[in-house]
Amino acid sequence: MKHFTIAYRDKDNNFLEICEYAEKSDEAIKNAIKDIPFLKNNQNYIFRCTNESDLDWLMNMEGFKQKEWDKDSLYEESLYLIKGIKSHLNHIFNWLHKSLQN
Repeated sequence: MKHFTIAYRDKDNNFLEICEYAEKSDEAIKNAIKDIPFLKNNQNYIFRCTNESDLDWLMNMEGFKQKEWDKDSLYEESLYLIKGIKSHLNHIFNWLHKSLQN
C-alpha cells in the first residue's frame, strides 16, 4: 500500500487534506470520498492527489548520484517512472472528464 494525500476544499472554500493508503490514486480518492461524506456529492472539490512515498523514493534514489548508468538499469528505471506518470495522467483525465460532466 502507498500513502496518498488528497487535497480538497470544503463548502466554505477552506483548504483541507486527508491521507489515505491505497495501491493507486483512484482507489485513494474513492477511500477519501467514503471517509468524508461531503465529498460524496461534491467530488469536483478534490483538486490534488499526491503520493509522497514515490516522490521521496525518487528524490533519494542513489541512481541519480551515479556517474555512469548502465543501459539495463536506465531502462528499468524509465519503465517504473513511465508507469507512475501514466497512472497520474489517467487520474487527471478521469477527474477532468467527471468535472466536465458536472
